[in-house]
Amino acid sequence: MKALQLLTSVGLGLLSCAGLASASDETPSLASTPTPAPSVEHARKAPIFTFYFENDFFGGTDRHYTNGFKFSWLSRDLVSWAQDGWRKTLVDALPFVNRTGAQKDLGFAFGQNMYTPQDRDRFVPDPNDRPYAGWSYAELSFLSKTESILDTLTFQAGIVGPHSYAGDLQRAVHRWTGNARPNGWEYQLKDEAGVNIVYERKWRLYARSLTDFAGIDLVPHLGASLGNVQTYANTGATLRAGINLPSDFGVQLIRPGGAGSTPIDDLDPRVSPFKSWSLFVFAAADGRAVARDIFLDGNTWRDSPSVDKEPFVADLSYGVGFIAGRWQLTFTQVERTKEFRTQAENCNKFGSVALNCAF
Repeated sequence: MKALQLLTSVGLGLLSCAGLASASDETPSLASTPTPAPSVEHARKAPIFTFYFENDFFGGTDRHYTNGFKFSWLSRDLVSWAQDGWRKTLVDALPFVNRTGAQKDLGFAFGQNMYTPQDRDRFVPDPNDRPYAGWSYAELSFLSKTESILDTLTFQAGIVGPHSYAGDLQRAVHRWTGNARPNGWEYQLKDEAGVNIVYERKWRLYARSLTDFAGIDLVPHLGASLGNVQTYANTGATLRAGINLPSDFGVQLIRPGGAGSTPIDDLDPRVSPFKSWSLFVFAAADGRAVARDIFLDGNTWRDSPSVDKEPFVADLSYGVGFIAGRWQLTFTQVERTKEFRTQAENCNKFGSVALNCAF
């Protein structure tokens, strides 16, 4: 409860910042002395490929959100989305992501999330425990960014249920690794097509060099998801500190709207002609007011296992990142607060690894 109260206070503060930032498309520099804008020549030409892997093995458990993976590709700067005719007309009509003068990226991703109860030995799962569920999906994302603001509009489409093949994957992995077979996948959520529309805005409110090499930045965010899979509003922030910080919008987890970001400018070590490495640490918080979560509420139009969800959920995380040349590797340790009323423990822990390359 203390974590949620803290996140609520942080969220109110971020909403105030959001109101101030939305009054103008450009957030003024916080530096006391104006400096020339850095070059963006290399940054605009650098698409990013990212592989994400998340598992509760890193938290010493095997339950609830137990595994996730995602392959993501973000284009180089497309300026005017690089299309003509009806496609350009359609994209130009999208809200939030067509700011004049902003860099624009197009993103594609494929991923899968896996959820299991705490007791996987039971052939008939406990009705008071989280249901078995899998979610396999594809994403199409539109990103628009300036040096201080990133808007992301994401469309997710996929399937929940047996044809997500999450149960088949977990059984196969447990068989290969010699772990006990999860016995209750026959009672998972039923097949259901899923659609989410997700919007998120990030602000790079504070980005400052403390010395010639060391720096710090603060990236708050505010967003919402609408769909039959997940409907919620969220807010939070990421604080980073380190050497040769990348000039982007922070470390991402696997979540709707959590698209990674390409470099803002040529100060980013992945594209900079002057520096090629970085080491940094970070801490983050994300709080969600949840209206719907199919993995807890159950199928939308059919009877299925379900539990009573908690209306407010928070993720508290911390980690480390390293850049060598065009490659960036990050590890994040996440603690997620209680997600449903009958959950035995007060939090669930998992780790997230992300490896990306700027081409």
